[in-house]
Amino acid sequence: MEYNAEQLSQIQSSKIAGQDRLSIVLTDEQRRDWQAMAAHELAGQEENIAHFRKIKAAAEQPGFFGDVRRSILHARRPIHELAAAVDVELGLFSDFRAGEADLPPAVLNRLIEVLGLRLMQEIPH
Repeated sequence: MEYNAEQLSQIQSSKIAGQDRLSIVLTDEQRRDWQAMAAHELAGQEENIAHFRKIKAAAEQPGFFGDVRRSILHARRPIHELAAAVDVELGLFSDFRAGEADLPPAVLNRLIEVLGLRLMQEIPH
């Protein structure tokens, strides 16, 4: 949504004054655009919730892959940034994070390094 000159001036003045909030009156066209964007966001809400549930479930799995997926979540880095850092397609990385795909060993090695993880072996008693 684009703001008109008056709205932009109000925003700039608000920033200069250090205000945290600003109320702008939208034009009819802006209001329609905002409503369309909100409807689009709500239409994908159930799909987004289901996807995040998959990510959470995959990170709660025991073992090596669960540990790696938890580390991805705790890294709090954008997924596209991590995918680029380990040189893998974003879709594959996203599928791995959701437990729907495996990463090649070379990519896993790079991911472990990027996340700053160390592999340790437990010695049975």
